[in-house]
Amino acid sequence: MAGSTDKFSVLYRPSLVLQTKGTDGATINISPSDIVSMTIIHDFDNAIFPIIRIRLYSDLSIMEKLTQYPDQIFVRLYMTGMVYRMADQDNKSPTPVTGAKSLSFSLKGYIENKNIPTSIMDQYDHGIKKKSDLNIDRKVPIEIYCYDNELIHYMRRKASSIFKDMSITTVIETLFRKQGIVKYSIQPTKNQEKYDQVLIPNLSINETLSFFDNKYGLYEKGAQVYGDMDKLYICDSDVNNGEKPLPIHIESYKNSSDMGGMRRVGGIDYHMNTKAENVSVVSETDIERVLNSEEVTSINVKDMSVDKTEMVKLFPELETGKKAYERISTPDLLHKTRSKYTSKTYVARISERITRVDLSGVGFDIGKMNIMTRYNLIFDSPIRGMSMNQLYRTSVINHVISNLDSGLFIAQTTMTLCSN
Repeated sequence: MAGSTDKFSVLYRPSLVLQTKGTDGATINISPSDIVSMTIIHDFDNAIFPIIRIRLYSDLSIMEKLTQYPDQIFVRLYMTGMVYRMADQDNKSPTPVTGAKSLSFSLKGYIENKNIPTSIMDQYDHGIKKKSDLNIDRKVPIEIYCYDNELIHYMRRKASSIFKDMSITTVIETLFRKQGIVKYSIQPTKNQEKYDQVLIPNLSINETLSFFDNKYGLYEKGAQVYGDMDKLYICDSDVNNGEKPLPIHIESYKNSSDMGGMRRVGGIDYHMNTKAENVSVVSETDIERVLNSEEVTSINVKDMSVDKTEMVKLFPELETGKKAYERISTPDLLHKTRSKYTSKTYVARISERITRVDLSGVGFDIGKMNIMTRYNLIFDSPIRGMSMNQLYRTSVINHVISNLDSGLFIAQTTMTLCSN
């Protein structure tokens, strides 16, 4: 009886340490009860670094220490993850079942001045002369933003200009080695060609990676570059890039349970699980389909005459009967060593906009999710899942990790999936 009502979620126990530099540098251990929430925002398609925000409600003395050197704050966070059987009528507290992937980072912190209510240099508090006993057992909201200061600095440095008899992958690794970037992962590129000479304009490391993807080509459907909490990733945006997908189970609308988080499969595995109403499919509308067509049609409302105009094709067709990306050719004038994958990348970007999936859930194993992760959706309702049975990658994924008391935290996740 208990097995039919078991509910599982991944919960975390965080260990948060703040460190300040300077003559009065101090190491501050933050109690889990003082952590309100932690937010991690990944915009894989439009940003190169995550946004990480930590909200505290802690002692005023901690705020005073942080504001002495607001530009020299360092944040270390380690979160131990476990799959818990959630509380039911028989058991009032979550019970650990098996391990989940933990999260950790060591980044620089930043506090906005507008959020600072006071500092140690203030002599008055609300018009009253400060005394030592005024700062006892007083708590204030503290908001800290975390970022990888070193990686951001390295990515802004200028790249060397000329490389000879090298592949693009070797050039990238050489640039990283010269600039001091040691924590990175490059998925094996499709373009393994060696070039007699690689000329880089006056660009930064970040701009150079984009230049290589556009002009030389790294992967058939384009590359993604992202500096995550652990290292810098350069990977293929193709959803079928060989990575083993993470399954996400979607409950049927007829299921009246409030089960979320994780689902036990086969007695030993735990997969992510969410309710049907938490999944929204956004498809191409009729208007967008007209705008994306080869013809533009207009109607004169006075005489109801129809005028059709064929759009001017940017790329000439080669032969009939081939796939869309094979009918697109690129002129040699674009670049001497032009990318062979321009057309496939262009078609992939269009395909990703046609159908998107907005999905949310609570209690996921967020440690397994990064820019290289691929997902497959498993619907309990076979009719709904019939047209969605494919692999997806995440365009945007947000985690809000909230305090459940007793030192346990749970992640609320929203994600936008796309397929190419």
